[in-house]
Amino acid sequence: MDRDVIASAQDLLCRSHRVIITTHIHPDGDGIGSALALQHYLGSLGKEVRCLLHSPVPATLLFLPGADTILRYQPDCHAAVLAEADAVVIVDTSELRRLGAVAEVVEQAAASKLVIDHHLSPQPFADVYVVDPRASATGELVWQLLQRMGGAYRTPEIALCLYTAIVTDTGSFAYSNTSAQTHRTIAELVDIGVDIPWVHEQLFQSWSLARMHLLGEVLATMELHDDGRIGVLVVPQEAFHRTGATEEDVEGLAQYTLSVRGVSVGLLIVELPQGGDIKISFRSRMGIPVHDLAAEFGGGGHEYAAGARLPPGDLRQVCHRLIERTAAYLREFMP
Repeated sequence: MDRDVIASAQDLLCRSHRVIITTHIHPDGDGIGSALALQHYLGSLGKEVRCLLHSPVPATLLFLPGADTILRYQPDCHAAVLAEADAVVIVDTSELRRLGAVAEVVEQAAASKLVIDHHLSPQPFADVYVVDPRASATGELVWQLLQRMGGAYRTPEIALCLYTAIVTDTGSFAYSNTSAQTHRTIAELVDIGVDIPWVHEQLFQSWSLARMHLLGEVLATMELHDDGRIGVLVVPQEAFHRTGATEEDVEGLAQYTLSVRGVSVGLLIVELPQGGDIKISFRSRMGIPVHDLAAEFGGGGHEYAAGARLPPGDLRQVCHRLIERTAAYLREFMP
């Protein structure tokens, strides 16, 4: 990372006493793990630190140390807290709109703002950006920042939070964003005391029965399009009602869209149980970037893993439009 950027981030954090940390709506392991690691570290420096989020912590991440201290944003209780902060740290997103109910207050806050993220195309609203799209996870960038800052950062709590951040965002080190540097970081975290089998059990072997039923139902209806180059999984609102699953239970299902031989681009299309918004996850391989495709639908993300969210509408029409546009997009790379 750029030394000047790190120096600016370090200066911002060192001169701040009251710090708010937040991340995107529907947070994943990278967002929660990175936020908690920073909370532990900054707290050890004697600072007043609070993690304040739009969404609740997913059940699968409640094992992380400090997860029970994360606050769900309520305007009546927390608007003043944000207004009094010296610094606001935004992790795992650089888009204000993805902060949900926290966005407007963060934007208006007089506090200095620091973004730590590994997604493409950061938005210009913060004072300092520690952003590197080449990093495997935001957790990897947080670790690099803490190494530069020094002090009590090599603790079991921080190691567990950052290991979780990285292992979830790399698909257990299977995604293309995994690098040699990623494995070097993981080796350091494991040396500090991360129990790999235990973490794997918490993250990947503690699913609800409702999620398993939803997964079975969704996989049974998988479709292939464009001569088998596009894999599509659709989760209609009724599937949530039938299985008792929640929005949290679709986390990670997008990976199955690429599980069939010959599929280059995968689409997971979810009609959410609350409100009916349509959530789209784009996945790809064979060098096909999908972040530009996601941007056409108002989204964004990584080069080979992106997402978008549409307002409620006719699910069949949305699916048809998505598949048709994806096929045309794919032909630009694979005629």
